[in-house]
Amino acid sequence: MIAGLSSWRALLWVVLAVAAAAAVLPAARVVSDWRRGFALGLVAMGAVLAGYVVSGPELDLLRPRHWDELFAGLAGGLQTLGTVRLPYASADPWPRIVLELFGTELLIVAGLLTFWPRLAVEPDIRAPLAVPDRGYPFVALGVLIIVVATPVVSLGGPESLLLGLALAALSVCFLWLERMPLRPGLGVAALLAIVLAGALPLAAMADRGEPWFDYRAFAESLGPDDPVRFSWTQSYGPIDWPRNGNEVMRVTSSEPLYWKARNLDVFDGTAWTVRDDPAENPRGDEPFEADVPSNWHTRPAWRTKVDFSIRRVRTSDVFGAGTTISVDDSSRLVHAALSPGTWDAPSGLRRGDSYTVEVRVPKPSVNELEDGTSGVRERQDGMRTLVVPFKPGKRAPISIIGSDEDRPTEAVVNFAPFDGEGLAVANYPSVNRAEFRLDRVMKRSQYERTWELSERLREGTENAMDYIRAVDEYLHQPEFRYVERPQQPGVGVAPLDFFLNDSHEGYCQHFAGAMALLLRMGGLPARVATGFTPGGYSERHDAWIVRDTDAHAWVEVWFDAYGWVTLDPTPAGTPARSQVATLAAPPSSAPITPDRGPGATADEGGSGTQPSVRPELQVGPGDTTGSGAASEGSLGWVRWLGLAVLILAALLILVLFLRRPRGRTPMDRAIAEVEDAMRRVGRPVTTGTTLGQLERRLGSHSPEVAAYFRSLASGRYGLVWVPPSREGRKALRRALASGLGFIGPVRAWWAMPPRFERRPPRERVLEVETSVRG
Repeated sequence: MIAGLSSWRALLWVVLAVAAAAAVLPAARVVSDWRRGFALGLVAMGAVLAGYVVSGPELDLLRPRHWDELFAGLAGGLQTLGTVRLPYASADPWPRIVLELFGTELLIVAGLLTFWPRLAVEPDIRAPLAVPDRGYPFVALGVLIIVVATPVVSLGGPESLLLGLALAALSVCFLWLERMPLRPGLGVAALLAIVLAGALPLAAMADRGEPWFDYRAFAESLGPDDPVRFSWTQSYGPIDWPRNGNEVMRVTSSEPLYWKARNLDVFDGTAWTVRDDPAENPRGDEPFEADVPSNWHTRPAWRTKVDFSIRRVRTSDVFGAGTTISVDDSSRLVHAALSPGTWDAPSGLRRGDSYTVEVRVPKPSVNELEDGTSGVRERQDGMRTLVVPFKPGKRAPISIIGSDEDRPTEAVVNFAPFDGEGLAVANYPSVNRAEFRLDRVMKRSQYERTWELSERLREGTENAMDYIRAVDEYLHQPEFRYVERPQQPGVGVAPLDFFLNDSHEGYCQHFAGAMALLLRMGGLPARVATGFTPGGYSERHDAWIVRDTDAHAWVEVWFDAYGWVTLDPTPAGTPARSQVATLAAPPSSAPITPDRGPGATADEGGSGTQPSVRPELQVGPGDTTGSGAASEGSLGWVRWLGLAVLILAALLILVLFLRRPRGRTPMDRAIAEVEDAMRRVGRPVTTGTTLGQLERRLGSHSPEVAAYFRSLASGRYGLVWVPPSREGRKALRRALASGLGFIGPVRAWWAMPPRFERRPPRERVLEVETSVRG
């Protein structure tokens, strides 16, 4: 169920399960009831903890202050398993952790149940290892069948089915073969036939692409507020998309970027919209190459990988940044969209889906942009084209069309490039005619005032960056206001023309759409992009938390040497932009600077100031060397070292504290323990040695050791035996270590570890002595 999982990793789970089962046996043989319960609990807790350690979660999550994060991650990962493709190979770690953790713990539970004691053991009698005196084999078998049947149902296919049949056959032979009648083969064959009859329909129902029952989608249909859905259609009316502060996705990135959903490449005369035909790419082999310059390989620093984890949102958009080059480890099938550099998920992304994208986001300096050209070597056609509707009552001239019938009421205008060679032309596709006097065309259009505005803004500009500054400064005059319910235009008035020349109020759609409109009229290839601003950075989750209030629209403009550069004309105080400043930037990055104003930072060249419109969201240099992955790898040895220490500690506890000396009575076991201890420290007791001789040998200089041996002798020859004191046991351990050098105390501690014997109360001992004497 997990793509790329090592067989050695799975074998380690089995070893842990077998070790847990083996540890139950000595723990169950402890005589004392409370000590037996303590030993069994210790074994169970140690086995479960060992399973956690080898399953992937960070050990730091076991701290109480991180329990909420641990439980939330496990719950989210468990929910995700109902919707993602299996075998799982995606960016979100929690589904993988859940699969590994549950697989490990189920095997450990099966091992514990196999030998878990059913009946209380008598103090002096060892119960034989036989069913049903020990273990719950049928329950353990059920757990193992769950472990094997789960991938069979989820994945299907002959391999998992054969594996399940093999395990079922072995389990049947182990549990029931000796109980079969004279012809056990018939019984086994009948059981296998039943298993096969039940497994084949399940395997037929399984689909590698989709879950056989999408319970998450069913749950979503019951709640009107879950999931959140977005439409990137530009309407320029009052904001109607969700703005409740719901977390829509979590992004792991070394720097904050604009998380793009869609390119709006086409202006249909009223609004910016997505293209409905694929872009031609005669200069490259991959679809995304139409979205990047020919020398895009020369700037590797502009390429990065970003992990996306979908939360409370349902969408067919594969979020990325800049130009998405590839999508890896996706929990759903994805493919390249019609607009280069964007991707689609046909079945839709939903809560729990995750993936990794490689993106290219140009970050040229201000000096580079001032020296750069735009429109000379553009990679996509139509990025300087606008559909221009005419004013009511206006049509294309008869002199161009040649007939008064069917005169077009709109023109498709291709504006002349700002830096390149070419003429502006207005096409009328319905009649296959063209017009080259652009001023006459624009005076008939609803965008006459916007055209005149672009002409004024272009006056005196020497390069593309100068014109961009002029447009941005116009949009940030005092009369322009950010308003979520802007005034609506009248009949026959274009919304963006009304915003630029009359109302001057709107939100991100208005500002981005108006800037892209003016840039194309000025001859710069431009488009509108939609998605989300970076959101807020969470140090605890080491990710950018993106909410529905971060939904945004911005502008991308083409520079021949760099590609599509991000511009954002929307005022900095908007709800989407304000989310960035509310939380701190990553520890390795400098604080995020304001979008504009006197506090802007210097450019990469080290001189000058930031332009009034930034080419990207400015951050500190950060650490893009993959330190996160390195730190994770450096902590791997700590995890394995911790596991080794844990296993050794468990074995030590079992050997030292649960080691049971031979003998039927407590007094016999106490004497045998002394004999074993003498042998372990290299001083074996010869045949015929008495307790008195041991007392004289070891207790001549220690009254406590002498009292210890007298206590043993009183139990063997007296009527009442009072167990030796703990002080005497410690003194005997010191006597055993005497003369063995610096390692003597360790050998003595190993030979005679501390014991927590339940001694009878002194009053009870006196009562017994009195009754005996009487």
